Amino acid sequence: MIFKTTRNFLSLWLLVFSYQAYADFNDENLLALLELMETDIATGTSLEQRYTPAVTSVVSADDIQRSGARTLFEALEQVPGLHVYPSKNFVMKPGVSIRGVQTVFNSQVLILIDGVRQNSALNGSPVLHFMMPTSSIQRIEVIRGPGSALYGADAFSGVINVVTKKYVHIEEEFGIRYGSFNTQESWLNTRGETGDVKMGLTLSLMKSDGDKSRVIENDRQTLFDGLFGTNASLAPGAINSEYQTLYVSADASYKNYELNFTSQNSQNIGTHDGAGRSLDPTGKISRMNMALDLKHSNRTLFNDTLIKSSMAYTYSDGLGDYVTFPPGASLPFGAGGTLFTFPDGAIIKAGAKESSYQVKTNLIYKGANKHTINVGLGLRYEKLSTTDERNFGAGVITGTLTDVTGSEFTFLPDESRTNVYALLQDEYVMSRRLRFTSGIRYDHYNDFGSTVNPRLALVWQKNEDLTFKAMYGRAFRAPSFGELYFRNNPVNLGNVNVQPETIDTVEVAMDYRAPVYTKLNIFYYQAKDLIDSVPNIDGTVSAQNNTDQNGYGLEIELEYQIYAQLLLSGNYAYQKSENADTKQPVADAPVQQLFVQLQYQINTDWGFNAQYNYIGERKRSVNDPRPALQADSLVNLTLQSRNIWKNVDVLVSVRNAFNQDYREPSLSVISNDYPMRSRYIFGEVRYRF
Repeated sequence: MIFKTTRNFLSLWLLVFSYQAYADFNDENLLALLELMETDIATGTSLEQRYTPAVTSVVSADDIQRSGARTLFEALEQVPGLHVYPSKNFVMKPGVSIRGVQTVFNSQVLILIDGVRQNSALNGSPVLHFMMPTSSIQRIEVIRGPGSALYGADAFSGVINVVTKKYVHIEEEFGIRYGSFNTQESWLNTRGETGDVKMGLTLSLMKSDGDKSRVIENDRQTLFDGLFGTNASLAPGAINSEYQTLYVSADASYKNYELNFTSQNSQNIGTHDGAGRSLDPTGKISRMNMALDLKHSNRTLFNDTLIKSSMAYTYSDGLGDYVTFPPGASLPFGAGGTLFTFPDGAIIKAGAKESSYQVKTNLIYKGANKHTINVGLGLRYEKLSTTDERNFGAGVITGTLTDVTGSEFTFLPDESRTNVYALLQDEYVMSRRLRFTSGIRYDHYNDFGSTVNPRLALVWQKNEDLTFKAMYGRAFRAPSFGELYFRNNPVNLGNVNVQPETIDTVEVAMDYRAPVYTKLNIFYYQAKDLIDSVPNIDGTVSAQNNTDQNGYGLEIELEYQIYAQLLLSGNYAYQKSENADTKQPVADAPVQQLFVQLQYQINTDWGFNAQYNYIGERKRSVNDPRPALQADSLVNLTLQSRNIWKNVDVLVSVRNAFNQDYREPSLSVISNDYPMRSRYIFGEVRYRF
């Protein structure tokens, strides 16, 4: 009822506002928003953020370089209302929370690289150990709020699009970096051309032994030791966070064609807190994922019409070798539920291969008076296959390592799905300073049915310095294959009857350019049918549409040029989200966040950057007796010089400079929460050639 009243108020406000403002201004050329938000954000077209009918942030390559961020997730720390956290459901896999919208297994955020989807069909989140080096990133574009009217599934609470460095961006260079925990990185960015063909390439090799000071005091095996009188737990012990990763990004362009390729190959990835929430210092994960996409644009086939087409293929192959419970563990896997002692540990060797194919076309017509019409059609097919070898569980003689791949005893059957969609968008330039955007997208999935997601937005540029926005949008998240089809694990079963999660969001925003650059937005949302793991009457636990969630909050960004060499910027975010039925606060997401950055250009060669990042209190779930996780404050310091020698740049950075004991929420079986990375110091040298 509240949401309907709010939505009706917004609609009335849009109509009155449009009528009052329409007569005041003349028609002039503004940015074609729909082009920018559909595919042009992935092809290097500049964005005028104040005109977009969405709440957006852009983090440029220069912003990233000055901050000292090494990876995509580090660079995202400066985006208001966005929080990167470790999943407490599987080996601390990074997730992204926007505006407090998240569940244990899924972050409800769509991640794209050059417009190509990176979310896994297995669980809906980015693939395991998704680590992208900033040396390959040209900019990061973030939409905070619903995006399904353009992007379809998973653009639930936001969209993150990473634009990689291409021929037009690349400054040829070779760099090396070394830091704490024996963390090493080397990279090469280069480009070339032959005739009309232009090519770019970035390579990065990263490795780390991991931070051994991240100690877990107790784990799930500690609990079992107490129940069964054993002493097998390896806690207290360090999280296993080592990794080795090769990242490749390449592009080639010829006239109106553009070919992009990205690949990440990771080996010896540590299992962090373990697949069973029991420390596993010997377990290893390997992961390879790649994406290939071909884009074409045509402006001459029809008058006043831009046709943009693309084909994309993605593939990922992951394999985990897990000691789920340590050697000596006694667990009730024997005949009739009796205790069985595993001399080599309870072992799982499981993997998943995913592939997807996508084709899409957009016709953007500008011949209609004051209207830009965008018609889009697309098809996406994705499939998944699994491997499963273990020495316990269904179909296995307990204690004997058995390959059950291809049988009814795997953790997930091989599955596939097809998604077809059609979208229609209209950008109506009502006057020189006023434009109204409306759109709708229809998606059909062969496994659960159809969904329709609309959007409305009004953008009013009152004057050259002040812009207002009012927006409404609906988004959805499709059930993942895991939520639909997990099997043979009584505490983590899929459910073929789950339906998509949905969210309706209303936003009002302001952009003020002088004298202090200020951006403010206020939002309210209602999320329905959130999927969670719920106990059944037979004692099993399965995925169910179990929760409705309401939330509201605000985000404010400030930037002030104190003087020519000194820039102060920052942002503050507040969100209050609660269960719509019980009114219990949503667990794990920070209620408040504050980010402050000081950039000082000492002289033409030297620069200094200081960041303060405050992560507010995180509430516990209703069944977790622990007190709320208290706020943490982190400070990052970076000093860099350009041309310290001819064409040689150097940088020194300290992350978590004051060695804050920073923690993120864990399941209650790990009572002291997840210790995050301690003080990390690194230096880098790059040579431009």
